[in-house]
Amino acid sequence: MKYLIVAFKSRTNLQNFVKTLRLVGIGASIVNTPRSIAVSCGLSARVEYRYLNTITNLIRPNDETLIGVYVITRNGIYEQVEKVY
Repeated sequence: MKYLIVAFKSRTNLQNFVKTLRLVGIGASIVNTPRSIAVSCGLSARVEYRYLNTITNLIRPNDETLIGVYVITRNGIYEQVEKVY
């Protein structure tokens, strides 16, 4: 199972990003940030992996509150985290 986690330093920016995703037809949920991703406001957006290109196009290049976009790959009890943006 693969999915994306988009982590922000600010809850306000996270909420605005999720609203933007929903406006363009991408389902996103606000979840607790996984422990494997170090610093954030504690909440992140979870999005299906197939939207990776769309997500990276929607992110503003100079957004200082963005921590990163991560691909989470789960295989049973194992979890792999890879920062892609």
